[in-house]
Amino acid sequence: MRKQHFCLAAVFLGLTLLAPALTGRQEENRPPSPKAPAFAQQQPRVAPADLKALLVPRENGMRVVAGRYRADREQLSAFYSCPSPARFARLKRFGLDWASALAGLNLRTLNAAGRKELKALEGKVQADMKQVDEDAAAAAQLEPLVPFAAGIDRLEEARMEMETVDPEKSAVVLSQAIDLIGRTQSELAAAIRDPDKLSSLVAGRDLAMRASDRVRTLRETLRRWFGFYDGYDPLFTWWMAQPYHQAEKALEDYEAFLRDKVAPGVQRDKAPAPAAAAVEAAAAPSWPEVPDLGQLLVFPQDEMRDVVQRFRGVRGRGFGGMGGPGGANPASDVKYFSGWLAALKKLDFGKLSRDGQIDYLYLRNTLEVGLRRASNPPPPAPLKTDSSGIAGRPIGREALMLDLAGELVPYTPEELIGWANRQFAWCEAEMKKASAEMGFGDDWKAAVEKVKQMHAPPGGQPDAVRDLMFGAVDYLRAHDLITVPEIEAETLRRVMMTARQQLFSPFFLGGPEIMIASPTETMTTEEKLESMRGNNVPFSHATAFHEMIPGHNMQFYMGQRFGAFESELGTSFWTEGWAVYWETLLYDMGFDGTPEQRVGALFWRMHRCARIVFSLEFHLGAWSPQECIDYLVDKVGHERDNATAEVRRSFSGGYGPLYQAGYLIGAMQLRELKKEFVDSGRMTLKEFHDYVIRRGGMPIALLRLALGDEKLRHDMPLAWKCFGPEPAKGE
Repeated sequence: MRKQHFCLAAVFLGLTLLAPALTGRQEENRPPSPKAPAFAQQQPRVAPADLKALLVPRENGMRVVAGRYRADREQLSAFYSCPSPARFARLKRFGLDWASALAGLNLRTLNAAGRKELKALEGKVQADMKQVDEDAAAAAQLEPLVPFAAGIDRLEEARMEMETVDPEKSAVVLSQAIDLIGRTQSELAAAIRDPDKLSSLVAGRDLAMRASDRVRTLRETLRRWFGFYDGYDPLFTWWMAQPYHQAEKALEDYEAFLRDKVAPGVQRDKAPAPAAAAVEAAAAPSWPEVPDLGQLLVFPQDEMRDVVQRFRGVRGRGFGGMGGPGGANPASDVKYFSGWLAALKKLDFGKLSRDGQIDYLYLRNTLEVGLRRASNPPPPAPLKTDSSGIAGRPIGREALMLDLAGELVPYTPEELIGWANRQFAWCEAEMKKASAEMGFGDDWKAAVEKVKQMHAPPGGQPDAVRDLMFGAVDYLRAHDLITVPEIEAETLRRVMMTARQQLFSPFFLGGPEIMIASPTETMTTEEKLESMRGNNVPFSHATAFHEMIPGHNMQFYMGQRFGAFESELGTSFWTEGWAVYWETLLYDMGFDGTPEQRVGALFWRMHRCARIVFSLEFHLGAWSPQECIDYLVDKVGHERDNATAEVRRSFSGGYGPLYQAGYLIGAMQLRELKKEFVDSGRMTLKEFHDYVIRRGGMPIALLRLALGDEKLRHDMPLAWKCFGPEPAKGE
């Protein structure tokens, strides 16, 4: 996921994903919007005559460094959003660490443009730290007018830092805030009749107006904090029945009082400027927060990125199927794709960088597939109707073959279905081993049923997900599997999915933040039980890292920082394949240490197999949506409502026909790359992972070329039968 993600942004998100009912990410997240880009609406359907003018010259490497500073600081600033001492101290620490790192750069490695950019960045860092001191002083100046702010800020900061909420103590904090608001307002009301006394309390009208604005932001902060727990945590809802609404009303009244009563009564327009004092920096984080600047200085820059963007029409991760413009007029499409191919062939392939050559090959393949599609439009498959009410239209075998060619996957749908069934058989054998350890013998569905009962209590899912996210980060770092950026790990965020969103995605999603699926008080008893059972702890143990680190959250994070310097080719085979690859790798490494955790991991692996089968069978016209639902229930062991939501999302959520198949196929392609480049000793596992996550989305066959040192040719064959003569069996 590179470029703007987000969509789903985009990725995965992004950014941004899911179905129309979802307003944020995607299912097990994908970065940006799940909907396939509407290329035909994004740009005029006119092929460029000459692509040379679109080639981007290399910028000095300090631009990459400066971009990383800005992105990390913005993310940190958004996370520590309350104007509190915690925010000011953390931002000061960030500035000091970056100032030190920049001071350590070797100026002799920079050209004149780089040295100029370095000087500008050093000035920016110092200006930002000065601004922190000024903001802290301004906040302190307001404190007498908002003495209750610290308590409300701390509630929100505790939520952002993922501390376990204590509803009783939170109710006490709000009750105290209500009392402070009342006393402060009464004191000011009494002073309004005495201008001198009022001026001693409020030195300027600007101060009263700033305080009013501060109270408004406190209302927004309180609303955000309350909304995260209310309706999901029964005890919280009980304790907050009165204090939250009382605090909301008190803040609303006080905001208006400051604006309409206090400000007009103050004699001076402006209060004296506060005396800024240097903020004391927070303690240094446990892991370095400044990346290796030397690596950033030499980060590859793809000169073809604007060419790819011109063709694709949008920035962002793809969601399966062939990228690029398409229309309803075959003759127009033939002319369009032919024009693009002619323009592409005018480029001197040998003078392009390796990344540029990869883009060239991507465009060549995509244009050739598009030309085949336009020259001989494939007929759709017949639709098998049922009573499920799920919309969707099968595209047919010929269209599937074209989509697979666009993804450089040289197998037929039937071969992939057979391969998925053999993968399922491997999972079933592993399931039986775990089931036997749990005392259920070969009855692995009984083991799955037992695991479904191992869910968090009502209100406990946020903490359960928190522990799983942090546990995965600790494991990655302990085993040195990938570079985990400190800013990314520190600023992980959670939001709760609404009951309506859970109709389309019954399991939590990820991307810029993790979207937690948890029962709401508005659900029926059956819906609550299915939500808890479907999001039990062993199931979640195998997917929390899929959504966040090192999965979709890291894809979003890296895309925001490097996407401006490389092309986004977009494919679910990389987007989802990367996240599932980690599921398989961590399973091999013993991350799923108990039989219950292995059952959870294998359940999802079976689900990936099932996605290939039911999505391809549907698009071949062989299965109806109801048959897909029944398959997930009977074959994998899904709760029926969850299976229905999964199928609805697959065919009514805007995803491409190959999106669901891309999960496991992409993961297994990445495993083959690992064998070729890591198991052979050509690079370390960490080097492999760091390269793949920074390089961004592309068909895995092209990622293989990017990783290797094979001499590339403009007309070289691109098919990569990584599973052997036929898709390989099991593991």
